[in-house]
Amino acid sequence: MDLKDKTAVVTGSSSGIGHELCDLLTEKGASVYGFSRRPSSVDHPLFTWVQTDVTKPEEIDRAFDRVLDERERVDVLVNNAGFGLFGSIETLEPEEWNRLIATNLTAAFLCTRRAVPGMKAVQRGTIVNVASIAGKRGFRNGSAYCASKFGLNGFSEALVEELREEGIRVCGINPGSTGTEFFERAGIEPKKLMKTEELAAFILSLIEMPDGMLPDQVVVRPL
Repeated sequence: MDLKDKTAVVTGSSSGIGHELCDLLTEKGASVYGFSRRPSSVDHPLFTWVQTDVTKPEEIDRAFDRVLDERERVDVLVNNAGFGLFGSIETLEPEEWNRLIATNLTAAFLCTRRAVPGMKAVQRGTIVNVASIAGKRGFRNGSAYCASKFGLNGFSEALVEELREEGIRVCGINPGSTGTEFFERAGIEPKKLMKTEELAAFILSLIEMPDGMLPDQVVVRPL
């Protein structure tokens, strides 16, 4: 996809992969709307921060109402917002579980359903769902996080079959350990980390693939 003059929405835009990707997309000439609770420091005339708590459907709708009022449609949607929650099954609180599923999985559904009609109208669009290696393989004390990422991968795989005949590409990307705030908050020290900016550049390369190519389920991890 040629990104010049296209419209992109990136959730979780205040830090990490989302922040880096917003920078890269604007450099390619896309008008980028970043959804996040915290302010985003992306400094570019083509970037617009929209304060959005993606656990609240009404805030997602408000954010998309603004985007679609200002732009004809969304050409690229990156469902990147997410956080980790770890602990034994006995210690996980239902409220924490619900917040994690709302952020890591339900928000992707809510954003996608708002972006798809415009993509269908022109028979073109790209949706990237940022899952995790934890969405391919479970690990100890990761039941909530793994459930959310396995769910996101299932969501992506079903959407591939639902939308490919409409000219819409859906890519589920499953990164391994990456140098974001995630591991600091999780209290995990992986042996190797990918650089956030390099992972963002890799996602950009998937978005920029020719429209006739579909990068489906992609796994990328530290060497």
